[in-house]
Amino acid sequence: MAMKKEMAIPSITLIDGREVTLPRPNMKMWRRVAEYDELDKTDWTISKLMTEHAAVIAEMFGLESADDMDPADVLPMYMEAAGYVIGVANEKLKKLPNAEAEEG
Repeated sequence: MAMKKEMAIPSITLIDGREVTLPRPNMKMWRRVAEYDELDKTDWTISKLMTEHAAVIAEMFGLESADDMDPADVLPMYMEAAGYVIGVANEKLKKLPNAEAEEG
């Protein structure tokens, strides 16, 4: 039987060298990520996209602002952190009774 790989808890290294680990996801964090992901971003400029992604990351990590983030980290960190938050919820949902029956 194959062992299931644990999801690594995301952390981000800020420009000043501080490393901040994502706190345990709560409903507020999950809702913020889900609502942001559902937005239509097709007409957003790259500046708006980066600014808004960074703002969501700052909220998720409990930072006052996104100013200390390396711009190169913004999009990959959003994907990693948002994926983790959604993934944690999905893993728990799979454990519900009849979760398999409802998939079919």
